[in-house]
Amino acid sequence: MAISRSVAALLLCSSVFATIPAAFAQGRLLVTQKGDTSLAIVDLAAGKVIASVPEGGITGHEVVASPDGRLAYVPIYGNSGVGKPGSDGTNLVVIDIAAQKVVGNLDFGHGVRPHLPIFGP
Repeated sequence: MAISRSVAALLLCSSVFATIPAAFAQGRLLVTQKGDTSLAIVDLAAGKVIASVPEGGITGHEVVASPDGRLAYVPIYGNSGVGKPGSDGTNLVVIDIAAQKVVGNLDFGHGVRPHLPIFGP
């Protein structure tokens, strides 16, 4: 499979990316774009970004897809890097991968710099 230069550059410039079996089977790669405060949805077969979904203006730290590959969960860490001064993120954004839009928000009510979203067994 060939990947375009733009996708290769995106993967190199993005600090966090994740796939899971269901999303991978659908040929999608989810990439947090920290500089753009958005989530890129990459079509692996085409080798290009098919959507860039805004996360709400503050940096998403990581991403995990639901086991069925329908939703992406992006913890909003804050506006700085790990261990650096800045705002403390207070929420986790839920993105519908197929619709390519934010469909939910989990607000923790105070600054917690959430990260490492996972699904249990």
